[in-house]
Amino acid sequence: MSATLRATWLARTDYLDAWRLQEAVATRVRSGGPERLLLLEHDPVYTIGRRGTIDHLLVAPEVLRRRGISVYRVDRGGDITYHGPGQLVGYPITRLGEGGDLVAYVRALELGLCDALATYGIVGHSEAGKTGVWVDLPDGRPAKIAAIGVRVSRGVTTHGFALNVSTDLEGFDRMLPCGFAHEVASLARLGVIARVSEVAERSAVAIASRLRHELLFEARIDPPDETEIPTDAPVRNAADLLAEEVPA
Repeated sequence: MSATLRATWLARTDYLDAWRLQEAVATRVRSGGPERLLLLEHDPVYTIGRRGTIDHLLVAPEVLRRRGISVYRVDRGGDITYHGPGQLVGYPITRLGEGGDLVAYVRALELGLCDALATYGIVGHSEAGKTGVWVDLPDGRPAKIAAIGVRVSRGVTTHGFALNVSTDLEGFDRMLPCGFAHEVASLARLGVIARVSEVAERSAVAIASRLRHELLFEARIDPPDETEIPTDAPVRNAADLLAEEVPA
């Protein structure tokens, strides 16, 4: 093992608060601080990556506003995705290095999640040309159970993965997930009942192993300081696209 990955369970966390914490931790990592894995759940929110478009939302903004759902444009790769209660979200903040192998890093996340799913008797796999982790439904159709979208800035990774545990899958019906139509799965849909915090622990163990890091669980993490968030960080100007008429 070449490094230590410190994992912290943050429970239910506001999306923007978690994004700000990521930026702060990334600053700490660049300054020699420990690499970390933030594990949490979000309130219902849609995020649109660099390749995404708000046109992939399939319901009127008023419908989402009534449900208290936010929409943010973010700086990760990928298209649109949904986060909500019952979904494990993981943000590994690690040193990839300048010119690091991003494809290998994403593959390590996929394989780690497959390893974690295997502990529940679920066979996860990749799909050619598609990022994320997939499973086969009882009728044989492939369904996506985990989405992955990452960013690398100044050699450090942010954003990460979202694994459906007991997520309300209707949240995915309101969008074109990742920009194309496909089935979505969860552990619950496959008949496995588990706590998100438990799945978080197993996922942390598996991902640390795939990244060849030693894992250390820490109960808390220092909150972000304003000086730790770069002045050009997109989170500083993040706006809920449904809160007001913001150009898409």
